[in-house]
Amino acid sequence: MNSNDNEFLPKDFEFENLVKKAKRRSLVKMMVISLIISLIVLTVLYFIGDTVMKKKMDKETTLDLTWNGIMGANIEEEGITYNYSPTSAIAKTKLIKKVGEVPIPWGEQEKVFTIFGTSNLIITSGPSGSGSIDDERIPLYYQGERVTEFFHPKVTYREVYDDRVLLNEMEDTSVVEMAFSFNKEYSIEEVNKVFKDQLAWYWVDTYNKTAIKDHNELNNDENFPRSHTINGFDTYGFQYNSSPKAEPAMNFISTLEMLKKDGGDYQHEAIEIYNTITNKGKSKLKPKNLKIIGVIVTGKPSDLKKYDTNSMIRSATLGATTDQY
Repeated sequence: MNSNDNEFLPKDFEFENLVKKAKRRSLVKMMVISLIISLIVLTVLYFIGDTVMKKKMDKETTLDLTWNGIMGANIEEEGITYNYSPTSAIAKTKLIKKVGEVPIPWGEQEKVFTIFGTSNLIITSGPSGSGSIDDERIPLYYQGERVTEFFHPKVTYREVYDDRVLLNEMEDTSVVEMAFSFNKEYSIEEVNKVFKDQLAWYWVDTYNKTAIKDHNELNNDENFPRSHTINGFDTYGFQYNSSPKAEPAMNFISTLEMLKKDGGDYQHEAIEIYNTITNKGKSKLKPKNLKIIGVIVTGKPSDLKKYDTNSMIRSATLGATTDQY
């Protein structure tokens, strides 16, 4: 008697092979279906992420453009370029200064957006200066050009700078940017009467009592050997427009109104500026209530010399310079 005679049911090897093949086919089929479903899901998620990224990019670049319209002395956006990759995009914003109608490159702002809904600003180098700690003044430079500095009329400084003397050393084939800080607050109309021929930008007083106190304390601190000024990157204002029908202050006002309602990362700061200008809503945000405490003027050295003895000017600091042609 052989061993097969002792089995209750004899093995059917052909049937077992068929079952194994069916299992393999079923497993392969399930794997293919799972792969197809995964690809469909990933594709859908990718397009959703790409759509979200583009919407976020559109909103944030619009807010950046709006904010750049009021922040930075005589700084304007020239345009935005976009570089795309499968999972991200980089928005590059070119900035310029117009000095006597000559555009001077003023660096770039880069922001990275991803399909995962994130965005990050790529920080570029800011203004810098070099010198000894004992120097009475260390001028700041950016992009190889001087950075304007401002002096608030309600702050006491160790020294107030006057770079108007440098105009005598320049050829009249040059065009110059100069920041004038005033001895007090003035209205837009008062400023226009004096500076409109060379006017490029208005500095608006956005400093509340706490900020003024902080600046005074810094300038009275014995650990600081020189004046603590406000550089042009940290100021708020608006561009001058020579058109008779233009109301450039309205751009500043509409920008604040928009940003304080839906300003993203800029909303908090916009609300603070709005509250400072309007005394927390006690006065209206309109052009006649804007306090102008300084300006940027541009032109040939001979054009700017006419302001040498102007009593409104408390300080004058040199900015960017270039050839007229």
